[in-house]
Amino acid sequence: MLSHTLRYGFVNVLDAFHNVHGKELETRFFIDERKRKNAVQLTDDFMLLGETQQFSNLIQETESRWRLVEAAWENNLPRNLMLVEYEEKNSLLIGANAIRRTAVTAARPALNGYQKGRCFYCYREISIVSGNNDIAEVDHFFPHMLKQCDSQKPIDGIANLVLACQECNRGQQGKFNRLPSVELLERLFNRNEYLITSHHPLRETLISQTGNSTEKRQAFLQDAYTCSSLHVGASGRKWQPKPQGPAIF
Repeated sequence: MLSHTLRYGFVNVLDAFHNVHGKELETRFFIDERKRKNAVQLTDDFMLLGETQQFSNLIQETESRWRLVEAAWENNLPRNLMLVEYEEKNSLLIGANAIRRTAVTAARPALNGYQKGRCFYCYREISIVSGNNDIAEVDHFFPHMLKQCDSQKPIDGIANLVLACQECNRGQQGKFNRLPSVELLERLFNRNEYLITSHHPLRETLISQTGNSTEKRQAFLQDAYTCSSLHVGASGRKWQPKPQGPAIF
């Protein structure tokens, strides 16, 4: 295993590193000098990563993704057959199959992938590290009241969970049981599609819960939104906070 990793592990990794969703990143984190010096030169932008709060988030996020894959192996399941559920009491993601339910990983780091260390709603900087003053909270985009009009929609499904700052979740002008704006609904759809197209370990859970095509997933969210607006007393002005940072996703 070590021998194969040394021989093949970095054959394509470095070539593809700056390519994200078919596009080359403008920011370069290293200069490829393998042909001339058999080495890579790390740039200042790479070093700056270690000075951001997101650096500590990344460690936990990477570990949580790996735990999702390992949990599938431990259950003798192909990775794409293990579905994940949210346990609100302990803020955990639970791996569910026909035989048993197993605690897999904390919810915060697993959900952070698309949010880049920012609140889903206002873009305020958040942390997923326990004990941090800016610790993120797991929020239900569609409130629990949605169950009153459509019990089939998985309120605790991954597609309905986002990371929010404490102010947006339960502050003075927080969301609470209010329905977010259409703009935020579109952001939720884009978040889910990003995780699916990037082959995130939660991909199959999202597809299972919301549909196996872009059109079905869009209709799933729109149905939930329409249902909430008409039957949960949310037909008035929708909730949207003031931006607390740049729109980076």
